[in-house]
Amino acid sequence: MTITLLDPVTELSPSAEAVEPKRRARGRPSVVQAAELREAFLDAATQSFLEKGYAGTSIEAVARDAGVAKITIYRQFENKQALFHEVIHRAVEKARTDMHAALKGEQTNTEERLLELIEGMYLGATEPRTLGLLRLVIAEATRFPELAKLVYTENSWVLGPVVAYLEEAHRNGQLHVPNPELTAVQLSNLAFGGVRFFISRPLGGPVERREWAQGVLDLVLGGLAPRKASQEPEASHAQRSEGSTV
Repeated sequence: MTITLLDPVTELSPSAEAVEPKRRARGRPSVVQAAELREAFLDAATQSFLEKGYAGTSIEAVARDAGVAKITIYRQFENKQALFHEVIHRAVEKARTDMHAALKGEQTNTEERLLELIEGMYLGATEPRTLGLLRLVIAEATRFPELAKLVYTENSWVLGPVVAYLEEAHRNGQLHVPNPELTAVQLSNLAFGGVRFFISRPLGGPVERREWAQGVLDLVLGGLAPRKASQEPEASHAQRSEGSTV
C-alpha cells in the first residue's frame, strides 16, 4: 500500500486562504467602511453579552471577535457600560419603529389600532436578542444596578410614540387617558405578560398572539373608553383618597 503525504504548502494553503479573514488596508476608513466596522463590533458585542454575560464581556475580546482594533471601539464608546447601552438601544430601536408604524398605519378604528399596537409590543419585546438582553439585565441587576437604569431610560424612549398617541386620543375624546405616560407603561406590561414573558416560551404563532392581544385589549378597553361628563369625577384620585384610612 502506498501512502501519499500531503504537501503542507501546495495542499493546505488554498483552504487556509479561504478561511483567513480579509484585512482592511491601512489608513482612515471610508464612511461605508466605518459603518460596516461599527455594525461588526456591535454584533460581536451583542453576541458576547448574550453568551458571556456583562461581567464576562470585555471590549478587548469584542474587538478581537469582530476583527477590529480596540481603539476603533474606544473612539466611539468610552467604556463597556456605554457599549452595552448602545447594544440595548439598537435592540429596542426596531420595537419603537414598529410601534410607530402600527399607530400611523392605515387602520383608523381605535380598537383595531390598539390591537395591532399590543401585538406589536409583544413581538418587539420577544425578538430573541432583545428578550435575551432583557433577561441578562435582570440577572445582572444586583451586581450592576446601572444596567437596570439604562433599560428604564430606553423603555421611556421606546414608549414615546405610544404616549403621543394616547395623548392625542384623549384630546380627541376617543379614549379616556388622563395619564398617558403611566397608561403606556401599564399597557406595555400587560402586552408583554409580566413574569410569564421572562420565564416561558414565546407565544406560538399569529393566532395565539392575536388571542393574547385581544384579551389584553378587552381587559383595558373599559377603563380607557371615553366617559360622559356625568361620569367624570371632579376630584383627582389623590383627593378622593384624602382622609382614607385604608
